[in-house]
Amino acid sequence: MNRRSSVTAAVVLLGLGATVALGRTSPAPTTARFGAAPFASRPFASHRSPITTTWYCPGVPAGDATVGGDIVVANPTDTPKQGRVTLFGSDGVAPLSQDITVPARDIFTLSVTKALSATFVSAMVELDGGEGIVEQRALFPAGNAVASCITQTSPTWYFADGFTVDGSTDQIILTNPSADSVSVNLAFITKTGKREPSAFQGDSVAPHSVKVVSVADNGLKDEAVLGVQVIASRGQLIVARAQHYFGGNRLGYSLSLGAPAPSEQVWFAAGESGTGITEQYVMFNPTSQDATVDVTVLGLPTTAAFSAPPAIPVPAGEIVVFDTSTVAGLPPGLHSMVFSTLAAPAIVVERVLTKPAGDKIATSVVMGTTAEYVVPRWYVPIGVDAAATNALVVYNVDGVDTKITVKAIGPGGEVAVPSLTDLPVTAAGLITIDLTDPSVFGRPLVVESTQRLLVERVLPRGHSLRGGSGSWALPECGPCNFSSPPSL
Repeated sequence: MNRRSSVTAAVVLLGLGATVALGRTSPAPTTARFGAAPFASRPFASHRSPITTTWYCPGVPAGDATVGGDIVVANPTDTPKQGRVTLFGSDGVAPLSQDITVPARDIFTLSVTKALSATFVSAMVELDGGEGIVEQRALFPAGNAVASCITQTSPTWYFADGFTVDGSTDQIILTNPSADSVSVNLAFITKTGKREPSAFQGDSVAPHSVKVVSVADNGLKDEAVLGVQVIASRGQLIVARAQHYFGGNRLGYSLSLGAPAPSEQVWFAAGESGTGITEQYVMFNPTSQDATVDVTVLGLPTTAAFSAPPAIPVPAGEIVVFDTSTVAGLPPGLHSMVFSTLAAPAIVVERVLTKPAGDKIATSVVMGTTAEYVVPRWYVPIGVDAAATNALVVYNVDGVDTKITVKAIGPGGEVAVPSLTDLPVTAAGLITIDLTDPSVFGRPLVVESTQRLLVERVLPRGHSLRGGSGSWALPECGPCNFSSPPSL
């Protein structure tokens, strides 16, 4: 195991509160259930036990034999879970439903490509009872990408980072899981301002379908800064973004959910600086009010050379890119980050990390998480099938030393991995965790502590490619303090 531990810099202000101002197949679709629920800005796992839990997955490429994807349903309980998966396709493909059974303390994996063929296929997973967890894995020649599914649709979605330089593709995936049409307005934010093409004002997304918008094909080629705003004037939906990078100091593939709303505080666990590494944070303010964003670098040793970044103005409706190479005295290696407006929710932030990968580079993009998801216990439904070093990055948010244990979920329930038990983490420090013990291969994992944590995955990209693909583990709520979405 390779552990890396460090103490936070003097810029840390005592933890979260004080740190930043405290089956069978049939063609019949199933109607989505839109019950009242607390607003959730990011995916999470819950131990509540409703009659039915519905998960919505962002979508995976499924157009030909070179691409594909999986829907992975994890059952951490001691009883089998019954459910139903409904796949929605683009290109006018009819939806497809399949009943599933997820064995106790096990996972069920559905190969999307074997079930339905379309440019993109999204999924709705309905589970009888609570406590099931759903994620997806997109399979792509330029690198696989894992993303958690979410339990709520939303009328608004935002992306800070978009990129169409050197022929790079940027596709917006609009999924309507309901029985009624959804009417949406799309806007694109570039260096030169906001563009609202008439073709995407009042655009309709048909019931039980997926619509794919290729950004570059709509007059937005060679854009290095390209935010996206999706607002439904009627109905709710799920919106994701797939990017394939061909140049402009980016190579690889990413696919992830957007942010349903801006936030006042955005966190990242696995930032990194060093030779050949480019680390940028792209901040989008979709509101009508200017924002000032405080940037705090976490998990660093205190050195006289380090100088905290100044506050950054992010005007209303604009995008600002913050590059960590501008931070004086930032040492090479891992660090965590938090971006705070200390005012009304106003920002969406994504991290773009490009690192050397053999004789090439690999780019990974991660949407920042929000303060309500800083919790002591995290799930890793999709982990590793073979040994992987530095596969988890864990940041101890609180100003108290703690210990972390990784457990594998198997026939005996949650079992602590002997080599990953009681790993020490200093107050406001971070470590990396190797997943090399065979007992974790192909198993859902739990990462837990007595203190609050942030947990990011850095999983192998597959296809014999070097480098890793970043994604969040899934926080357990419980403790999450949900609120209503802000008014823009």
